[in-house]
Amino acid sequence: MIRPSSPVATGWLLLLCVLSSLPATSVPVRAQPPEEPIGGYVFDVRGTFIPFPRNVELATARDLPPLDTPGRGLGYDVGGHVYVFRLGGITFGLGASFHRSSADQRPGELSVDPDGPTLRKRFSALSSQLSFNFGSRNGWSYLSGGLGTSRLSLFPLDVEEPAQRSSNTLNYGGGVRWFLNDRFAFSVDLRFYAISPLPPTNEAPGSPRMTQMTVNAGASFR
Repeated sequence: MIRPSSPVATGWLLLLCVLSSLPATSVPVRAQPPEEPIGGYVFDVRGTFIPFPRNVELATARDLPPLDTPGRGLGYDVGGHVYVFRLGGITFGLGASFHRSSADQRPGELSVDPDGPTLRKRFSALSSQLSFNFGSRNGWSYLSGGLGTSRLSLFPLDVEEPAQRSSNTLNYGGGVRWFLNDRFAFSVDLRFYAISPLPPTNEAPGSPRMTQMTVNAGASFR
């Protein structure tokens, strides 16, 4: 079973489960019109905050000091879903998403090499998703997951970015969409990427097994 790689990630996952169990609208029951089922499709465009872990094995395989590697980064996440059928209170959806983010960090005063180059970490992922959606057309929460590939690179900016290799990656998480009108919604998504390890080659260093978390917020359209 895949587990988040740290207590912080575990806390985020528990918070996600609580949020996903809440209704996505807060209108009093007496004022609500009959609920329309989730249907059709939705597109997501979201900005991303990504807390990169300072993985010792990843850094040392590239002859870089782990404490000098980037920690917090920014990026974006885009995707789309179609809702295929409903069973009881659950609407099943199929979709895909693309994520890209990066972060830079210069060596600090306590670095082993204070005059060293700025380091960059870059992450991208292309993912399929099966979603379980709970709510109505006006707003719903969801849990989702699927398989895909990802690429993670870590390198100094004073050299050419090395060729990236793809890792098999399992993504899982969930979120909420609150529709402000018939076409536009505010969307929040918390996602974990369980990245498979890569062995070293003559051309590139290896990468360990890792779990990367992303926090995404933005807009959904239909």
